[in-house]
Amino acid sequence: MKIILEQNDIYEPGQYIRGVIVFNAVGDIPVSECNVNLICMAEVGWTENPGIKDEGHSFHIKHKLMDISYELLALNGESYYRLGHHEIPFEFYLPENLNLPSSYQSRFGSIVYSVDVKIGEKLKRREILVEVPIRKNLWLSVGGTSEKDFGVLSFASGKITMQATLRKKGYYRGEELIVDYVIDNCSTATVKPRVTFFQTQIYMTGERHKTVESSLTEAIEGDEIGSHTMIDDGNLTVTIPVDIPLSIKSEYITLKYFLHLTLDIPLAIDIHINLPVVITTRSSLENTYDQQQQRH
Repeated sequence: MKIILEQNDIYEPGQYIRGVIVFNAVGDIPVSECNVNLICMAEVGWTENPGIKDEGHSFHIKHKLMDISYELLALNGESYYRLGHHEIPFEFYLPENLNLPSSYQSRFGSIVYSVDVKIGEKLKRREILVEVPIRKNLWLSVGGTSEKDFGVLSFASGKITMQATLRKKGYYRGEELIVDYVIDNCSTATVKPRVTFFQTQIYMTGERHKTVESSLTEAIEGDEIGSHTMIDDGNLTVTIPVDIPLSIKSEYITLKYFLHLTLDIPLAIDIHINLPVVITTRSSLENTYDQQQQRH
């Protein structure tokens, strides 16, 4: 048995998933024993504090987020698929109103979409990729401020203030992300800014949650800023990786991104600013920009 899809790329809510089920019946199979379903399954699990003699405490949840059935029909209204070769078309509409998450796969959790087929005693599953891009608040600017006063016992004296701004919140994979900064170095220290792009994964089982944070790019460094110097038009550019998932917000798995700006201060605690970023599709950004322009 084969499940052949009309297209093999990525689907989005509002689109149709069409295909054909191809199988050879070795005898009469009642149509009532045949099912085709479009399913979205979320699963999360991990084990905490495993030791040599202790298996640790495991947390796990598996939940079906969507299950849509398609009514199969035999030829000429018969109630059986007769002996021989069959090619049965099917069609699903991927709903827009269920607030579904994008497909996702990692060590601690997954969101899997699939077309599941049962023909008599035979079972077949065909996984599909679904992306659900976030479309809200993509063009809002994002900003933050951090400052440091050097104490009596510090190697330097004075005060440093850092402000950072992203011109928008939404970005697509492969896009260059520019962070603008203003640094007022009213101290005797020489400092240097650097920026890194981070991902935060959050897995939730109801009773427990697990957070995994990782940097996705190398640190990009700016120029040194001498003592008693103000830079009011600084910027650094980071290219967003092309192979990362879209931002996800769901009951079981959340995937967030942020730009981490650090000001390196020798022999002292650095100051930091985190700016949240939404990773969406290029078409979503362009469409929401056009809508925003029409409103204005």
